[in-house]
Amino acid sequence: MVMKNRRILILGAGGFVGQHLIRDLQTRFGASADIVATGRQGGSGLIALDLSDDAALRDMLSNLKPTHIVNLVGIAAPVEAHEKPALAWELHAIAPQRLGHLILDIVPHCWLLHVGSGLVYGRTALDLSPIVENAILSPVDTYGVTKAAGDLVVGALAEEGLRCLRLRPFNHIGPDQSERFAIPSFALQIARIEAGLQPPVLKTGSLDSVRDVLDVRDVVAAYGQLIAQSEQLTSGSIFNISSGTGWEMSVLLKKLISNSDLEITVEPEPTRQRKNDLPKLIGDASALRSAISWAPKYSIHQTLRDIMKFSRELTRATRSS
Repeated sequence: MVMKNRRILILGAGGFVGQHLIRDLQTRFGASADIVATGRQGGSGLIALDLSDDAALRDMLSNLKPTHIVNLVGIAAPVEAHEKPALAWELHAIAPQRLGHLILDIVPHCWLLHVGSGLVYGRTALDLSPIVENAILSPVDTYGVTKAAGDLVVGALAEEGLRCLRLRPFNHIGPDQSERFAIPSFALQIARIEAGLQPPVLKTGSLDSVRDVLDVRDVVAAYGQLIAQSEQLTSGSIFNISSGTGWEMSVLLKKLISNSDLEITVEPEPTRQRKNDLPKLIGDASALRSAISWAPKYSIHQTLRDIMKFSRELTRATRSS
């Protein structure tokens, strides 16, 4: 079945991933899809929508009658989830349950793409690498636990008839990501050093951890392709979105620094160290590749160059303002 008139509702589109997803969907579907993007605060072309507001959400679903919903709502950084556990439970677990029930009640033929996280695997990733979708969930922090809870809630609702896909993206990076994450923090520090705004000393957290790193543009391409082929997929399916390749953070930092002509010293900073940080997390995306013939297009070298370019432009703009 080819769906010509998609109405795609993006929840939580105000963040890093949301803006990239909007651009991908607009390019992918053009005039053949209506795209409605919401954010908690609205603004920047987004409709204000709080998932805890049951009446507002019910009205949105009743009026729009979406064919697909992408749920990006959540706390982006694990450290923030640790600082705000009540909010993490509300956004990652309670809100998806509420959303799933409303979909079943109002738009039962709608597909829900629930975006979770590869961090739900937690300790299991230490013994199984790369990790597959049927591995045991053993999260190690508030972020992972609440993401796992939401993932399981949506899976249970699939048994009640909810048409859904449970997505578990691993680390993804790219232009315009928050400095609270390691790679954009490194890049912005390098850009500030080059601009003379910071001494030639780059502060870091742990550089020993190994991560499966994807370009955010490859991640949202997977979301868009899943929407395009949703009618060919099995409801309740779980898909890792990952590269299958592990990168030590120290190696990624060296690659970023190699983009600069300056001599830069690297110094660890205790305040940047994360408790319960997994030493290794690598995903197996064989199921996704098999289902939709998806593969990453951006090399790690291209992604890091694009991040450095964005960081330099942002630094120049900030300096001149």
